[in-house]
Amino acid sequence: MTGLDDGRLGAYLRDRLEADDLTVVSLKRNVGGMSRQTWFAEVSGVRDGAEFTDALTIRVDHPEGSVVPVGLEREYRTFAALGPTEVPVARALWFETDESLIGRAPFYVRRTVPGSASAGKLFAPGREETRRRIGRHLAERLAAVHTLDWERAGLGDFMAVPARPEDCALLELAHYERAYRAAEPEPMPVVEALFSWLKRNVPTEVSRTSLVWGDVGVGNFIYEGDQVVALTDWEQAHLGDPMKDWASALWRGADALLPREEMFEAYEKAGGPRIDEERIRYYSVFIDAEYICTSFPLVSGFGRDGVRDATFVRLGMGVPYMCMDHGLRTIGY
Repeated sequence: MTGLDDGRLGAYLRDRLEADDLTVVSLKRNVGGMSRQTWFAEVSGVRDGAEFTDALTIRVDHPEGSVVPVGLEREYRTFAALGPTEVPVARALWFETDESLIGRAPFYVRRTVPGSASAGKLFAPGREETRRRIGRHLAERLAAVHTLDWERAGLGDFMAVPARPEDCALLELAHYERAYRAAEPEPMPVVEALFSWLKRNVPTEVSRTSLVWGDVGVGNFIYEGDQVVALTDWEQAHLGDPMKDWASALWRGADALLPREEMFEAYEKAGGPRIDEERIRYYSVFIDAEYICTSFPLVSGFGRDGVRDATFVRLGMGVPYMCMDHGLRTIGY
């Protein structure tokens, strides 16, 4: 089973939401996300004699597994930990491990935040000023992420805590390299060159250890009007160097919203740590290596008896080669 059955899901949600009656009015899979499947369910029903409606998001791994080497429960725990903080995220409701409930497991459920993540709508003609305001607000939201008291939020209970400045990069690099080698991909000298460069050039001075969102960019936040109302895609979150998020933001084109210098200014004005362009350059190479580690092994498993989801082909055939080229150019080849 690769999809979700609305009848089975409706019966489950009726019990979980303690409703007398419940109907799944709409069930759609998000076609944009790649690391996991995201399903949007709109429901209506009756509880204690009163009618109600709700909008829920269900996150579940692909039948073949997750693209990123991070467990789904950790993603759920990140959302749950951030819920009471000033970092705007969807409200995490519950985590399930019983496959018999809806035919897939594990999965978790969170509330759907009203708004849009559409890049197409954001970059429609005539929205230039809206984009500028959203770009500025995104920078301010990023400052909130990086100045969050992550210890008080409990994130150190399930995320590795860097003991040295170098560990801000090396812990995550080791994690992705292990996942890459475990997949036994075709040997690629380019990848080895990037790993070597990242280890030899690791930053030895980091202004602070912060919560790192991990996947910043257009399409990974919800906006309404000219405001960023929620940050999404936390599967790569970790504790580390805040400049990694700026590398991610620029890698994914956030400076098309607002020029980078103006984004940096808004970020620092909102209390974010001082921008370090050299560390941003380092982490742009790190992101190239990270994307190669997650995407390159995918295509080898595609076939009649293996991976069937075209999402995996999109990742495996395009992303790693683009990242190899970008990474090599950045380090001077």
